[in-house]
Formats: sequence, structure tokens, C-alpha cells
Amino acid sequence: MATRPASWHALHKGLHWLVVLLLVMVWGAVELHEFYEKSDPMREWWKMLHFSLGLTTLVIILIRLYGRALYPRPAPIGAAWQHQLSRLVHGLLYGVLLAMPLSGFAMRQFAGKTIEIFGVFNVHQLAAVNTDLAKQIAFIHKEVLWTTLLTLIAIHVAGALWHHFIDRDATLKRMLPGKHND
Repeated sequence: MATRPASWHALHKGLHWLVVLLLVMVWGAVELHEFYEKSDPMREWWKMLHFSLGLTTLVIILIRLYGRALYPRPAPIGAAWQHQLSRLVHGLLYGVLLAMPLSGFAMRQFAGKTIEIFGVFNVHQLAAVNTDLAKQIAFIHKEVLWTTLLTLIAIHVAGALWHHFIDRDATLKRMLPGKHND
């Protein structure tokens, strides 16, 4: 049986922190568009940036999932219940991180709205316009998935801090940049 590494592979670490950065940027872009009137082109620019960063996050999450298949994860630290909770939270996080951009994409498609990516190209209309379905997906995207994502992030961060400050183990250090083998 192959031995497990002491720390996460650099690919995992880099993509983990890239997703954190992208999520802050996606959130910031959607919040900043609210500062502009509906007729202001800057409002549309911030929305375009939100969609573009959301789809970028989707691609990074898919690469991260592929990377998990390539590189073994370090052995879990802590009690069995912590391992189970960690697997559940991580699985749900991945699910929501995939569902958020996909639902945003579907919402725009069914609303018949253009999806412009970084001002470079537009995604063609792939679905028939269905505004009722677009509204239902919008509710799921903005209310259900967003609230779920924030809750899961809070649990994830709380778990990392618990390991670091209460259990005083290397769980958090293993995901920080650099080598942490303690």
C-alpha cells in the first residue's frame, strides 16, 4: 500500500486558495453592480465580470477534482466523527461550487440574456427562453445555493480553526503554502 503524503500536493493548495480568491471576487462583482443604476454600463460590466469569474471558478473546480484523482490526499487527522463530517462538508462544498455557476449559466440562458465572458466572446443561446424557469433557477442560485455555500464555508473554516487552536494538529498547516510536515 502506498504511503500517504504528509501534506496536500502543491496543486491542491494552489487551486484551493485560487478558489477562495475567485469566490471573493465573484461575490464582490455581484455586490458592486448594485451601486450603479440599471442604465449605467458599469452595472453591466460588473455583472459580466461576475459571470466570467463564476465560470472560471467552475473550470478551476473541475481541474481540482481531476487533481484529487491524480494526487493522494494526506491521511486525515482527528476523530472518526471529524473524518465523516469533513467528507460530508467537502462533498457538499464541491457540489455547491459546481451548482452555483451551472445554475447561473442556466438562469441566464432561460432568461434569454447574453452571457459575455471577460468581454471577449458571448456564449450562444443554447436553450429556449423560459422566464418562469429562469426565475425558479434564480431563486435556487441566489437564495438556496448562496446560503448553503456560506454555511458550508463557515463550517469548513470553523473546522480548520478547531483543528488549529483546539486540537492543535497540522490539519490547517497542511493546506497552507509551503512545506508543513508536522
